[in-house]
Amino acid sequence: MPYVNATLCATPSPDLTARAIAVLTNLTVEVLGKERARTTVVVQYVPVGQWARGGTPVRGYFVGVKVTAGTNLREEKARYVREVNRALQALLGEASGYVAVEELAADSWGYAGETQELHYLRNKLPNAA
Repeated sequence: MPYVNATLCATPSPDLTARAIAVLTNLTVEVLGKERARTTVVVQYVPVGQWARGGTPVRGYFVGVKVTAGTNLREEKARYVREVNRALQALLGEASGYVAVEELAADSWGYAGETQELHYLRNKLPNAA
């Protein structure tokens, strides 16, 4: 049940939003091994000129993905950071940014009132919950 939040310094457009959602969903499924149906992606925009590095306006992005702790290997997370950066640079042109994989304890977050831990117990272990 990953939650991906992307902030892009770009001019908003339905096409860019759709492409960003598609690439972030696909990479989250393919690289991190998450279920497509449970992957949520949110895209937000910061106006060009309101993103700066070293005091100089630049085009940038920040992608944060929240996943359940212990469900991905170090190599998978490193590949995800690399592939998301490549994909967003291809979408945005001359831009650079950050990608963060945040691991949350299974008993500390959930969806629709059910923690990840309860979801796991209910669906993965025989005769549980």
